[in-house]
Amino acid sequence: MEALTDIQQAVYDYTRDALQQGQPFPSLREIAQHFGFQHTTARFHLKALEKKGYVQQRSQRVSDYLLPELLSDQGEMQAGSFNLVARIPAGTPSPVFDETPQAFSVTHDFFGGGDILGLTVVGDSMSGDSIADGDIAMIKRQQESNKGDILALRIEDEITLKRLQIKSDKAHLLPSNPEHPVRVVPAASLEILGKLVGIIRKV
Repeated sequence: MEALTDIQQAVYDYTRDALQQGQPFPSLREIAQHFGFQHTTARFHLKALEKKGYVQQRSQRVSDYLLPELLSDQGEMQAGSFNLVARIPAGTPSPVFDETPQAFSVTHDFFGGGDILGLTVVGDSMSGDSIADGDIAMIKRQQESNKGDILALRIEDEITLKRLQIKSDKAHLLPSNPEHPVRVVPAASLEILGKLVGIIRKV
């Protein structure tokens, strides 16, 4: 393959490190913040990596990339170690990505493949869905959702696990434990990080 420039190599190494740690492919915003780029500059370098064959875009969604180097012969992500990159409150939202040194191993295919993120559940607001404090919520990184999906949601600098209902310009965060109230926030302040695709329970 064609040689990379120093900055292209740095961007490639950053994305590769994230995937090897079980994290999703970094977003344009994350790449831009990490290197002090503008979003357009981050996109330019990703497109350069794609043109040179170092990354491969899987869909039209921005930053939906994979690294061919990390694919098995069957074309799927190899099994590897996931870092628990955050504690996700199933209750009152709290600051995002409280990193932990813990890790675990699981195959991507078991949860349908794609960009899978492991988050430790804190609290019991989703206990009606048998999601308990201390469980590991497996989140597939995506921005779209369907009715009934349980989602990892970012509200400004907070993160939570809830179902979502949009009414006009308001977002209703719905717990499944009736002892917890519905929280209402401006829809414009909300970002969908991904949807729940499975739970790992520690025994």
